[in-house]
Amino acid sequence: MVDVNDIRNPAIALGGLTGLDRVFTFHYDETNNIRRLHLTPNGLNVRAPQCFVLGGIAHAGLAPVLDFEDLRTAFNLQRSSVELKLKHLGKGDFLALLDAPKVCTFLNWLKNSNAFIHFQVLDPMYWSLVDVIDSIIAEHGSNELIAIAPLLKNDLYWLLRNDPDETPEILGRYTYPDVGRVRRATFIAELQVILKARQDLFPAFNFQMLKGLLQIGARLERLPYLEDERPNVLIDGFGSFYLHRLALFKHSNHILDIEPSIQDFLAGLELKDGEVALSNFSFVDSRSAPWVQVSDVLAGLLGKLFIFASNNDLEEIFASLSGLNGHQRAALDTLIGLVDRSTDECPAFVQYINSLEDQRRLAAIFDS
Repeated sequence: MVDVNDIRNPAIALGGLTGLDRVFTFHYDETNNIRRLHLTPNGLNVRAPQCFVLGGIAHAGLAPVLDFEDLRTAFNLQRSSVELKLKHLGKGDFLALLDAPKVCTFLNWLKNSNAFIHFQVLDPMYWSLVDVIDSIIAEHGSNELIAIAPLLKNDLYWLLRNDPDETPEILGRYTYPDVGRVRRATFIAELQVILKARQDLFPAFNFQMLKGLLQIGARLERLPYLEDERPNVLIDGFGSFYLHRLALFKHSNHILDIEPSIQDFLAGLELKDGEVALSNFSFVDSRSAPWVQVSDVLAGLLGKLFIFASNNDLEEIFASLSGLNGHQRAALDTLIGLVDRSTDECPAFVQYINSLEDQRRLAAIFDS
């Protein structure tokens, strides 16, 4: 049995979150769900995993009735279309989608509705690698290290993120995350060698802090999240991220697209809200749920945005933004307005599980 309050209450306390007792109706879809990330003799099973996005549309109270024919009319869909998909509105990368007239129409349609948008974004490799930092800090128990943990996680990820061949090869040699006590020192020593070789990637302060943390790790007797784990399995599913949403907004109604693996995961938890069974979610066929179809388009567009941010540094992002044409600028401004309107309503509508660097890149886009 899982009491969702054991997930919800610490999250509220840690994040200072408010407004979560209000009743909303959430519709969901996802994009870039690789379902499982693991190490193979040839590297990762997915060579370059992209950000997983779980998100969609939220309404205060009940969602208004929406018929698929309304969507067909609003976005001039072909008569053969049976549901709304992002490909019906535009194709290509994020910048190409901003230039698609139907994407602009879609964003303006959302702007003129009473809808909010919500999303969680997760970088699978970032999530997988930060166990190194969490293990050292948890075992060492230093409040000073806890305070700078996000910076240390960002820098470790920066050290390893841009080498899709070498990083999995290193992790595979140690059956990461099941490094174990015998190989712990060798693993940390190898990270130290890489850090020294790539010192020029970091400001002096960042380099010294990460170097110091790895030196601490080399002296510890154990690394709790890097032993007694499933060998070579970095992510075994995204069910916990669905669970976090259901727990955080336990008073709301959550309507999700059918995903058998997530249904099985949640069914096996016997979810409770105190002594009462939690029944605040349901799975539906998207063809019968137009708001889920709208969520599909939004999640897909956001997925393209996060890929754009992840694959371009700040200088490249500023150059791209300065080169936007009028249609692209208008579409981006509308998307930014939707995010602002939604986070003003409830900051917890948006959650980032990615590096500080990628969050800076996204901030550059949203503040443009």
